[in-house]
Amino acid sequence: MKKIVKLFWALAILLYLGSCTDDYLDINEDPNSPTTPELNQLLSGSQYFMVQAISQGNFIGTGLSSYVHHLVSREVQNYGMTPGANNPYNTWNYLYTYVLTDYDAIIANAEPEGNLIYAGIAKTLKAYTFSVMVDLWGDVPYSEFNVPGQTAPSPDSSNDIYNALITLLEEGKTNLTVEAENKLRPGKDDFFYAGDVAKWVRVNNTIKLKLLLQTRKAKSDITDWQNKFNGLITENAFIKKGEDFQFWFNSVTSPADERHPAFSSLYGQHTHFISPYFYETMMGQTYNTTDNPFTGIEDPRVPYYFYNQLPDGSRTETESPHEYRNGNFVSIFFATIGPNSAGSNDHSYTKYGIYPIGGKYDDGNGGRIADAEEPTGIAPHKIITFAALKFMLAELALAGETTDDAAALLEEAIEASIDHVHSVVDKNPSASNPAPKIDDVDREFFVNAILARFNAADAEGKMRIIMTQKWIHNFMNPIDVYTDYRRTGYPLFFDPNKTQDPGFGVNPTVTELSDARVPISNLASFPRSLYYPTNSETELNPNMTQKTNLSTPFVFWDK
Repeated sequence: MKKIVKLFWALAILLYLGSCTDDYLDINEDPNSPTTPELNQLLSGSQYFMVQAISQGNFIGTGLSSYVHHLVSREVQNYGMTPGANNPYNTWNYLYTYVLTDYDAIIANAEPEGNLIYAGIAKTLKAYTFSVMVDLWGDVPYSEFNVPGQTAPSPDSSNDIYNALITLLEEGKTNLTVEAENKLRPGKDDFFYAGDVAKWVRVNNTIKLKLLLQTRKAKSDITDWQNKFNGLITENAFIKKGEDFQFWFNSVTSPADERHPAFSSLYGQHTHFISPYFYETMMGQTYNTTDNPFTGIEDPRVPYYFYNQLPDGSRTETESPHEYRNGNFVSIFFATIGPNSAGSNDHSYTKYGIYPIGGKYDDGNGGRIADAEEPTGIAPHKIITFAALKFMLAELALAGETTDDAAALLEEAIEASIDHVHSVVDKNPSASNPAPKIDDVDREFFVNAILARFNAADAEGKMRIIMTQKWIHNFMNPIDVYTDYRRTGYPLFFDPNKTQDPGFGVNPTVTELSDARVPISNLASFPRSLYYPTNSETELNPNMTQKTNLSTPFVFWDK
């Protein structure tokens, strides 16, 4: 069955590629009977599957977004992903079955033929993919993965895998930089950088920096951490502005739907809600975040992040009793046990906006989203953006790992995050729902206000501001937020005891359809890693033992 599914997707990707290269099917004398893997098909397919596996939709991002309080989901309330949860299983299965095996095949077949660019890209992406698996699950099969005849691979320790991945990145960089004939060179089959070697070298360095950053509190577990780090900082060859490591989804719907995986959530039954805590943080409010570090500072990105179906200043009621309404923003609370949390308000709930998924820009006029309207689904899945790089460098400077100016780097990070919003606007032209660029005056006021808070804060307050702004930028990229929280303690997440009515969710707009106080269940312990999938690993592999207490750290860098 897996072979049939994989063949189907391979054909879909061929259609997606269209006329990417004139000789796309001319690599072998008989394309119907290839004697070796076709590197361009393997690369495009593995990149596509990797993005699907780590994005929203029916994969890890959907449930994990509730863990990091970007979203609220009735299915993942109160840190409730079970060992049999479908989304983590799909991600695990896709990465091991469709992605990593193909990266290995590219490496095994590219190196002997001297096609080292392909090998270098595959090693870079393999290292990134395994780092994500370690960050999510801790110890996972690595050295015994994809070994012929090995049907029950044992897991390797997370720190051993990280050391191996750093070495793999260094090997990949060598492949990319050594002069070789490279009879085959990537082009449009490389969805990220179209075979641009210089950009791949920079993203390789950026991934390595990310791994060293994430292990800065566990340096002794990484061989020669300091020299590796010093070498990267001295080289200073990371991704540049406009070189975001990301995958753009588009507006194509046939023969396959290539819109952002979360795009379908705009229509039909509402199952994922914008976290009120996330919204209030961006709005500078303190109803449910009494110690909001950005109190009184309204983020100009709000109408790009969220689309309110109810118009500004409207007294229009929701269809059913609702739990949380903040002006025209409507949602539900995390861990709610309130009587209105299950209300059917599909035409009133706030939706994703233009920035995260190519939805609608919120011009304040409201209106139901319908298929005939302007949303396109054109938006990227962010992996490591230029803004994220600047946030990483700001953290390193603040932590004393470099001598750079943390405030200057934070300013660059916020500016780059606003530019990233504009990059999505540029790809979503609309006659009926035009999205303007953020006004220069508003932009400058916002950045200066954040910097003023930063400069006035103590060291812990400064770290919270950096990581909270990074959290806001990484909306729809919850994997990195999940990792950042466990290793730094920031951003702080929703705590009912820090609301204006401690122990309850506070609804700022009280009407006949909405109570002022919303009961919240006792919050479960925050999970320090995810369960292994039961239906693919612990029930079938005797060498994989299921975790029993997720409040215990399972990843070596979790200090």
